[in-house]
Amino acid sequence: MFVSLLENYPVFADLATAVLTPIEQGAAAGVTSTLTLTELLTGPVQAANLTALRDYELHLTNFPHLTLHACDADVARQVALVRAATGLRTPDAIRIATVALAGATLIVGNDKAWQGKTGSLALLLLNEFV
Repeated sequence: MFVSLLENYPVFADLATAVLTPIEQGAAAGVTSTLTLTELLTGPVQAANLTALRDYELHLTNFPHLTLHACDADVARQVALVRAATGLRTPDAIRIATVALAGATLIVGNDKAWQGKTGSLALLLLNEFV
């Protein structure tokens, strides 16, 4: 979602803005894994674009009302439970486990493989709005 917004990906930029604006304004709280930061920074690193690397990191780490959670032992245990129950790939299970442990009620994604596999989290799939 952040990649769509920061790189102005035409299909999802408006949807990402619609999801992130309430978080930025404090109407909702957001949570994500530091895995999001890893994925967000990969493109600038591959392109050797140090300016984008710094800008993206600053944007995500300073985004208002958004908490970045590291993968600690509690998250790792929950990831294992999610993977065992769902068969999802580790990155997907990290996202779901992190958000669930933070007490969120909704997870936003774009992978239909998550349907029926997010436990008590409601799932909002961006591609359903395109």
